Amino acid sequence: MTEKNFAEHSWDYLERGSVLVVTLSGPANLRLMDPENFAAYQDGEKYVFHGGLARKAPYRIKVPHSGPWYLAIDFDGLNRHGVRHEVSIQHPQRADG
Repeated sequence: MTEKNFAEHSWDYLERGSVLVVTLSGPANLRLMDPENFAAYQDGEKYVFHGGLARKAPYRIKVPHSGPWYLAIDFDGLNRHGVRHEVSIQHPQRADG
């Protein structure tokens, strides 16, 4: 098994409805995972993720539920390396009542 080469971002807590906005200088696979699925991804086991192949920026991924999250940015199958990236978070807006 080959070791995965990826950029990792992690957050101890993201609120449901937050949106990760990823700006890339080229195509990349974006995989947003909870801790259990991230561990499986690292171990080469079956895992579930949110996101997909980002061909143009910015790419947005909505956080499906509150909790800790990991974002892996990798180039599996793309024959690319050195893609620059930036990640920002748009927090959900609260209705004043």
